[in-house]
Amino acid sequence: MTDLLASLKSEWELAQGGPPTRVPLYHQLYSVLKAAIIDGTIAYDAQMPTEQQLAATFDVSRITAKRAMDDLAAENLIARFRGKGSHVTYRYKPQPVRAPLVAMLEDLIEMGKHSIIRVISVEKVVPPAEIREQLGLSDRDTVHKVVRVLSNEDGEPYAHYVSWTAGVTDGFTKKNLESRARLDVLRDCGFRLTRVDQVLSAEKASTNIAHELQVEPGEALLSVRRNSYNEDGIVVDVLECLYNPKRYQFAMVLGVD
Repeated sequence: MTDLLASLKSEWELAQGGPPTRVPLYHQLYSVLKAAIIDGTIAYDAQMPTEQQLAATFDVSRITAKRAMDDLAAENLIARFRGKGSHVTYRYKPQPVRAPLVAMLEDLIEMGKHSIIRVISVEKVVPPAEIREQLGLSDRDTVHKVVRVLSNEDGEPYAHYVSWTAGVTDGFTKKNLESRARLDVLRDCGFRLTRVDQVLSAEKASTNIAHELQVEPGEALLSVRRNSYNEDGIVVDVLECLYNPKRYQFAMVLGVD
């Protein structure tokens, strides 16, 4: 609870450091607490700070703290129980951002055309259990595993890719994959992707990856996992991407509507 209060106080002080506002103190406190609940900082079923703790931490009156908590309860974000305190009733669920698939795939193809592609390996293997599960394979089924490094036109490596593709019959050769965008090769192999699930996170560079991307071991990399689906809604390709953030950026423009 001490760490949580310290984190909330930091957000409060940041807001207080902005331009003067006529927003009442109770609503400012309510906004800080609501944001922490909505983004999962205060998890579902977690106990909320007491009114006394809030008053002491934010240097406000008990009445101000109570009103902020009452507003959270009115929005069904928390439930208040006599003798048991207040608990979060809102369940945080990350919402995926949806975007047109065709535009994204064409952008990736265009990026590949302006990159220097070095294929480290192409092999037919039985994938690890996690990949088998995603592709719906048995422990005897094989897939094409391809490891590549992409560099910009100045020869600076910016991406390390490991892909696992099920159902490839031909075309996955080192020559093909170094001279053409992999998505074009997939299309020639008869793959028609209708959906891509993409998850972004961060990952520390291993010694091997650090060497390939010219960063220090342990340095933070942008990690992207892409699962591609065919027309039958089956995952046919899993792509694990690691990017040097100094040479690659993932930009998004979002509008309020």
